[in-house]
Amino acid sequence: MPKIVWLPKLPKKKRTNSMLYLETHSLDANYYFALEEYLMTEGNLQEDLFMIWQTHLTVMLGNYQSAYTELNLPALEHDQVSITRRNTGGGTIFTDQGGWQYSFICPRRPGKDRHEDIDFQRFMHSIISALNQLGIPAEMNSRNDLAIHGKKVSGNAQCFKGNYTLHHGSLLFDSNLAAMARYLNPAKHKLVSKGIQSVRDRTGNIKDFCPQDWNALEFKEALVKQIVGDQLNDYPLTPADEEAIQKLKTEKFQSWDWIFGRNPQFSLVNEEVFPGGLLRIHCQVTNGIIQSCLFEGDFFSGHDLKAVEHSLQGLPFDKRRVQQHFHQHFSQDLIHHISNQEIISTLFKGF
Repeated sequence: MPKIVWLPKLPKKKRTNSMLYLETHSLDANYYFALEEYLMTEGNLQEDLFMIWQTHLTVMLGNYQSAYTELNLPALEHDQVSITRRNTGGGTIFTDQGGWQYSFICPRRPGKDRHEDIDFQRFMHSIISALNQLGIPAEMNSRNDLAIHGKKVSGNAQCFKGNYTLHHGSLLFDSNLAAMARYLNPAKHKLVSKGIQSVRDRTGNIKDFCPQDWNALEFKEALVKQIVGDQLNDYPLTPADEEAIQKLKTEKFQSWDWIFGRNPQFSLVNEEVFPGGLLRIHCQVTNGIIQSCLFEGDFFSGHDLKAVEHSLQGLPFDKRRVQQHFHQHFSQDLIHHISNQEIISTLFKGF
């Protein structure tokens, strides 16, 4: 039998990585969406960049989603939760300071990358590998989700802009899952296909599967080391960069037109019974703007409701804007024993 020779254990080398890292401190999701777009459009970024960030209480719509369908708007308004919309597609997510969002922004290589379709695996593999190295058994469980023991802990989205690929995603570390279930209206086909009952049933927090007793900040620091290495290659932003990012945030991502004006066309029929009778309201909305509105019912009115209906055309389908409109133009109740506020509440029933 050959003699076994035990070699001395070599010291572990510090990991290095050419990927750039951008440290940020804002809690405003609109700032980060503006930052992502700015980095992709101003064109100075020559290497892959990674950043990880947090927000205050926020719901983020996918680019092609309707706020009126996806969100519990009365609950969001009551709890003063921010609503925003991403450049990327995918579903609506809830974010808070118990979780993290991450972004990869990468120059697209001439030739191959210019003709690639959306490809989640390249970036999700980096996150999975990093989590696994930290002893967290995450795995890919769908085209754009990561899960731990069947519980979704990360959603991902991707888009191309100019010569860059943006891939970003969420990491539920110690997020308020009860709040998530309160604010989001998941698509019924997602629940049916998975045989489950609620958003909360199919999501989990990474903290519950961590071998270490980390808080959110400790988890972030450990993850960053796995992604970009021990020696951070920082990417600084200049005052001119910050000024341009703030301008883009204000003009695009914070605007009503971006968040609500991009909603697909829809129509509604809402009704309520009041002491003054049945009130049924038909309304058509395109790009967040009221196209037509019709009052129907067995009520009585001494006003020209056709003129009222016509006056609503062109207004944003926004409860506060409609309330202001009624306050400015219709000081008296329009329908016998049905107040103007009850008319507005019926119009926005469920929104």
